[in-house]
Amino acid sequence: MKRQWLEIGVLSLVTLIATVWLGWWTVPLIGAGWGFSRQGEGFPALTAAVSASLAWVLLLGVTALRGPVGSLADMAGGAMGVPGAVLVTAVLVYPAILAGAAAALAGLVARTQA
Repeated sequence: MKRQWLEIGVLSLVTLIATVWLGWWTVPLIGAGWGFSRQGEGFPALTAAVSASLAWVLLLGVTALRGPVGSLADMAGGAMGVPGAVLVTAVLVYPAILAGAAAALAGLVARTQA
């Protein structure tokens, strides 16, 4: 169990750094790499999804310390006709879907190649 938490922490850190340096599109690339390398071991898609979401929680938290994220979310949500909390939730679910789906697909491809 401790190993899985360590993996989540390291994968979150890698995702965080890659997102800051290169952009959001690295999230599915890292997820795919994780799924490909961990095929047949536990739940690599779930690990990738949790790690990506945790990385973006940290990014959003740092951003919130530097500026009014809540006000911006409320304003943008108002323009879209949804509460600001829905946008914040979407920001945290989006990387989980990207990384988890990429990890699952890469694991499936790796299994069919073997």
